[in-house]
Amino acid sequence: MRRLWQTPAGLSVLALATMGAATAPTQKPVGLANPASVHCGQIGGKLEIRKDAQGNETGYCRLTDGKLCEEWALFRDKKCVAPKE
Repeated sequence: MRRLWQTPAGLSVLALATMGAATAPTQKPVGLANPASVHCGQIGGKLEIRKDAQGNETGYCRLTDGKLCEEWALFRDKKCVAPKE
C-alpha cells in the first residue's frame, strides 16, 4: 500500500499547502481613527489630550470660540462638557 505522500494526489496537496504558506502576503494592521477626534476636526476644533493625576488620558476639543469640550460628549451628545479641574 502506498503512503499518501507517494501518490500524485498526495503530492499535489502537499505542494499546494507549502506554496500557500510561502507566498502569503504579510498584512499591516488597520489603523482606525477615533470618531470623536475626527468629529472635532470636522467642526473646526483642535484636539487636546490631557492627563489626570493618575495618568489617565482624556481627549478634549478646543472649539473656534475658545471653549474646551470633552470630545466624546461633544460627538455623542452634542454637548460641551468642560474638563473637571
